[in-house]
Amino acid sequence: MSQDAKRARLRYLSIALISPVLIFILWIVSTRYGWVKSVILPSPSAVWESWLTMLHDGYGGKTLAEHLGASGFRVGTAFIAGSALGIIVGLLRANSAAVDAVFLSPTEVLRPIPPLGIIPLLILWFGLGELSKIILIFLPVFLITMINTQAGVRATNPELIRASRCFGASSFRTFTSVLLPSALPQIFTGLRVALGTALSVLVAAELLGADKGIGFIILDASNFFKTGSVIVGIAIVGIIGLVLDRLFHVAIVRVAHWEGKN
Repeated sequence: MSQDAKRARLRYLSIALISPVLIFILWIVSTRYGWVKSVILPSPSAVWESWLTMLHDGYGGKTLAEHLGASGFRVGTAFIAGSALGIIVGLLRANSAAVDAVFLSPTEVLRPIPPLGIIPLLILWFGLGELSKIILIFLPVFLITMINTQAGVRATNPELIRASRCFGASSFRTFTSVLLPSALPQIFTGLRVALGTALSVLVAAELLGADKGIGFIILDASNFFKTGSVIVGIAIVGIIGLVLDRLFHVAIVRVAHWEGKN
């Protein structure tokens, strides 16, 4: 790496580290001198106390582990089902005009609709149980994964496909050796986006009559102006999302190493 590149990298990292420190300092100063009301933005020490209380006593009569388990089950179930089905349908759409035609209209209709917009229908159809929450998270995961999988397969260099067939490779061999490896980076990108979306939709999903979950904590605490608990809940979701995103990045580098090096 050249000296100019090293300096640019150091400058980038410095800005990335300084900006959150400055925000934290501004937070301390604004709360200490009363620039904002504590009910709007509590001090860092008050948020820390909320975290310790939640860690030891739980929230709403349930432990933090129970809340994390409930949210993890909803997101995990919806993400696994949505991503698996999304990859399968995306591969089928990319390789079959008939399948693509079947899913084209429903996909284009559902894609611009925000998850909150279908909550009334889910309540009418499935009630306030776990199924409606999981379906609400499942839908955007499925759509995002399906679209990215289809795009990844269709972006494959046609010269590679022709070369594979010229060497006598079967359709299955061409798929496993050319199409799938070419599409993997795009598929993983779709999974990363879908996971972030799933965590975002979690809060909306736990509007549907939930009595536990991180989204429930955020919503319930906001109703009672427990801003410290709201910030703690948001921070938990953010940290979990960051860790999972980094794990996906590592997976991309290891599994699709030809793309990760770029």
